[in-house]
Amino acid sequence: MDIKQNPFSLYDFLGYIIPGAISMYGVLFIFGHITPETTSLEVIKENLSFDKAEIYIPFILFAYISGHFLSFISSITIEKYSIWAHGYPSKYLLGLEKPGYYYSQENKTLRYIVRSLVLLILAPISLSDYIFGKLIGMRELHSKPLDPLLRNVLRKRIEDLIDQHANISDRENHGKAGEVDFFRYAYHYAVENAPNHLPKMQNYVALYGFLRTITLISLMVFWAILWHSILFHVNILNVMCWLTISGLTTYLFFMGFVKFLRRFSLEALMAMAVTFNSPNKSPDV
Repeated sequence: MDIKQNPFSLYDFLGYIIPGAISMYGVLFIFGHITPETTSLEVIKENLSFDKAEIYIPFILFAYISGHFLSFISSITIEKYSIWAHGYPSKYLLGLEKPGYYYSQENKTLRYIVRSLVLLILAPISLSDYIFGKLIGMRELHSKPLDPLLRNVLRKRIEDLIDQHANISDRENHGKAGEVDFFRYAYHYAVENAPNHLPKMQNYVALYGFLRTITLISLMVFWAILWHSILFHVNILNVMCWLTISGLTTYLFFMGFVKFLRRFSLEALMAMAVTFNSPNKSPDV
């Protein structure tokens, strides 16, 4: 399969450049806000005015670099929380039982400390996820399993892929389905054998990467509002209003990230299922 890759993919723009540019504007806005002798708009106009051609290349480079940094931070916080709290989409789609948030087979004390710290840092998300997701039941919108028929079809296809394509004769000795990383093999099989599904998978990857990083930026805005309100003794009602809006916005971005992560996993599993033909069956089966 011959795929022509552009120097900059959709993920480069959505996942790195745009979030990086937003963060640069945000930093300048905050700097101008806390500097008495100037305003935020004046600082932005002075440093990121595009009336000069020489600003374009440095702006793109700094946005791209800072976007990579934000993407990495979001992957070890936002995405990790999603996996710990909801499980891997490839597994909850198939109805596999997921371990609890604090589940760990080793280094239990360290794992408890790290996950508690992430829970605290992501307080707008974790608290909203508990209230709206668990208590009200909104998790069903983005983390519910597939219907029983489709679950059985995908499970059978995955078993055939591992047994017959990967030539694993003792699959049951490698652990339960909920404990092994079967999705990585299924995804790479889909990439190699389902070119019609590849553009959609790439779009989903770009979208969930973009929303994951935007969620992190929105989270930073939440903590910046809280810090500003404490530092400058802002009216408590105004603070609560802005924190509520910022927290709910962050949670909505998070839900969007989880939704597209789920769609990517489902698309990869379906692409594998419709392209894999068991050697023991005819192609028409």
